[in-house]
Amino acid sequence: MHTNYFQYRAIVIIALFCFGTLLNVNAQTVSETDSTEFAFLPAVAFNSDLGLIGGGVFNWYIFKDNVEPFYGFINLSAIVSTKGLASFSLFYDKPQAFDRNIRLTSEIYSSRFFEDAYFGIGNYSIIKSPPENLPVYYQFKSFTAGFRLQGRFPLIRPTQASQLDANLIINTRYETPWDNGSDRLITRDAPLGIDGGVTSMIGAGFIWEARNSEFQPTTGTYASTSLEIGNSLWGSTFDLIVFESELRHYFTFFLIRDITFANRVMARFTNGEVPYWKLSYAGDEETLRGFESRRFSDDHAVLLNSELRTWLFGIPENDMRFGGTLFLDVGRTFAEGTDFSTIKNDLKTTFGFGALASFFTPDFIIRCDFGFSEEGTGVYFTTGFMF
Repeated sequence: MHTNYFQYRAIVIIALFCFGTLLNVNAQTVSETDSTEFAFLPAVAFNSDLGLIGGGVFNWYIFKDNVEPFYGFINLSAIVSTKGLASFSLFYDKPQAFDRNIRLTSEIYSSRFFEDAYFGIGNYSIIKSPPENLPVYYQFKSFTAGFRLQGRFPLIRPTQASQLDANLIINTRYETPWDNGSDRLITRDAPLGIDGGVTSMIGAGFIWEARNSEFQPTTGTYASTSLEIGNSLWGSTFDLIVFESELRHYFTFFLIRDITFANRVMARFTNGEVPYWKLSYAGDEETLRGFESRRFSDDHAVLLNSELRTWLFGIPENDMRFGGTLFLDVGRTFAEGTDFSTIKNDLKTTFGFGALASFFTPDFIIRCDFGFSEEGTGVYFTTGFMF
């Protein structure tokens, strides 16, 4: 649960203009069930944390018979924004890697950001605006680059629709602030990581998959847990431990139309030498919608996200669908040693609504969320459901 502006499921660029520029090609291959689907989207969008965004997204789905959810998927993206973000990412997802029942995902990314956000560690006071005469107080310039490799190995498949996998992770991230003066909070606080460094993590865990769809689930359960360790023995600047656990559940009921009630519970704990970018956080389009990015940052975090989702109408001849969501986000970060009553009595809450659209392939979903918090409003254009 770290800030990453380039993750495939969290990519912040959406093309909402000129549907005619969307290129979708079905290339029939060996059999009638095999196909390749391309989708290219020039991007013009807006995000509260990043500003006006421009760039492009290229998705390439390869389908073959009896390989679920696809034979291969490639996502290439590049964006720039008016708040000084310039980023690039390449994501590859390969089920049945090496013709074995192994699923490999990999991602490389880099970014430069002029208005990254830092609100301090353990700062829970209400923030309305920067101090007078310090307009960039909560901003800083950063550079980030990284690589993540994940392998899923099946352990148990009790039914055709459920599976328990072992999960192995290699996760390397370099981050450094640069050219930040004394008028910025991060310079005054000087948190661990202010001089830059590498978090080189090796981890393992388990994934339980029992959803009816990976990209647009309406029923079922998903659960994951992982433990990652960073150590100087494998190149990490910091010695740290990160534990994450997540549970998602979906069920669908009929009220005029099918409505999916989706819920996610997350917990994250850190220990050791934890630089500011690896601390647990809350606040952005993937955690507490309506709070600014990384608004709350501390040792640990707990989160609950609930959504009602439905598709309202479609244009079948063009494979288009349009729908909406209502959501509630609850959670907070907290320091090591915080008692349970303090955590329970100071939960942060946001709520809002969103619009959904799906074009040409059901798995390519665009959403726009409007989140409201005690500190303001967040607007987020992104791809895929939040969870």
